[in-house]
Amino acid sequence: MKSLLFVALLHLSLGCSNFDVSSYTTTNIALATETAILVEFSSDCGDTKLSAVFDGAVVPVYSAGGKSMVTVVREHSELPSNTYTVDLYDEAGIAAYKTFAKEGAGDAPKALHSIAVSHPGVSKEGLPIQSEFIVMVVALLVWWGANSIKAKISE
Repeated sequence: MKSLLFVALLHLSLGCSNFDVSSYTTTNIALATETAILVEFSSDCGDTKLSAVFDGAVVPVYSAGGKSMVTVVREHSELPSNTYTVDLYDEAGIAAYKTFAKEGAGDAPKALHSIAVSHPGVSKEGLPIQSEFIVMVVALLVWWGANSIKAKISE
């Protein structure tokens, strides 16, 4: 009986300690109108409902199939090149964080886990002109060539 109690207390004291994290950020300005930061992770938290804090704002954590994900989408100018932190909290922790954010007194509660996401910023990649313009010029050249050949045949 004592060993079962010890194991239960040990599990509670360890909490969520094992996180396997991967992340993605938008880098091509031509393909996206906004910057997206996606953080996917799996943890040993079990059925614990997690919430995240990104740049001072509380964002939901979506869970499915043993994996969880945090998604933040903002304008390109609001997320410049930087290393951002996603703090994960359980239900009690996020309640304490909201109280801290509202009152601003005392120390911020400690997150279960903090994830650093490196965002290189967005940039224009590829050709200096848009591919649609190149296709239009090629189409006009083909039309001009076909029209010229047709005019010579008609003479």
